[in-house]
Amino acid sequence: MDQEKKRVVDLSHMHGEGMVCEPYIDRYQVEWLEKAGVDGGLADLEVRRCCPHTGTHIDAPYHALADGITLEQVDPLVLCGPAVVVQLAVPEYWHGITKEELQDWEKDHGEIRPGDAVLLFTGHAGKWERGYEEFIGKGYPYLDPDAAHYLAEKKIRLLGTESINVDKTGMESHRILLGNGVIIVENICRLEQIGADRCRIFGTFPAVRGASGTWVRLLALV
Repeated sequence: MDQEKKRVVDLSHMHGEGMVCEPYIDRYQVEWLEKAGVDGGLADLEVRRCCPHTGTHIDAPYHALADGITLEQVDPLVLCGPAVVVQLAVPEYWHGITKEELQDWEKDHGEIRPGDAVLLFTGHAGKWERGYEEFIGKGYPYLDPDAAHYLAEKKIRLLGTESINVDKTGMESHRILLGNGVIIVENICRLEQIGADRCRIFGTFPAVRGASGTWVRLLALV
């Protein structure tokens, strides 16, 4: 494909005030330490406070595993490389994606390959702007443990989901994936703009010592 024919799709939600998150997590806050031209201020300096497991974010193994590696030890290239967009027709709210659903998709679209990033496209990202009740409270697509085992056995490198969580309750699918070296990115969006089963993704994240996760800017090249 010629370079001029490629386009970039931003798979990340805007990060900032008003982001949807669980009610027990403090909302995004901004405190200005200094404003340029105000009370002698020379520059705009702020403190932004928010749980890193909100917005479009990466989960390091330490998020679910006490002995898992922390963020600065995660391969910085994990967000870069081939990706497969697995589009599934699922119920509007609670639904556990199964191994059989993934296998049915593969029959029509081709095998999920070792080293792939698997991006689960369910349409749930369209509820992001509707607030907590629609995006989280009423339910969301998650990954059944049998599907998590299947993807881990496939040796994928990354799982991306439009939902805020790969689990409905507990952390079983998190532990299966992260325990097998599969990094998780939650709250991705705009998968419908890719328009193909396969693409390449790229992005990066800060090396935060001891962190269980952080915000990411994930892009697709199609």
